[in-house]
Amino acid sequence: MKDQKSVKTRRSYDAEFKQEMTRMLISGRSAKEISEVFGIAENVLYRWRRMATKKTKSNSGENGNDKAAKLAAEVAKLRAENERLKTDREILKKALGLLSQSDSGTSMS
Repeated sequence: MKDQKSVKTRRSYDAEFKQEMTRMLISGRSAKEISEVFGIAENVLYRWRRMATKKTKSNSGENGNDKAAKLAAEVAKLRAENERLKTDREILKKALGLLSQSDSGTSMS
């Protein structure tokens, strides 16, 4: 007799089914109960829940990246405005110095 290996076929589930099972698990139904009713291993249910949680975190992380990008753009804009204002201030200082020199020259005469 030859040793025959039993070939297990891997079942695949669509995303909607996985989401529904995850919702059931999160809503409070036990993994054991869901496992028995639908014939899915408990560890698979936990894995689906973990993956759903990661997706939620990564989606909110993208929002965080968007916020970070917006903040970085605002910082760059404010730095550019700050440089422009410093330049304007220096120009006004020089103009004030020139005006005060000409005023003091005319009032003494």
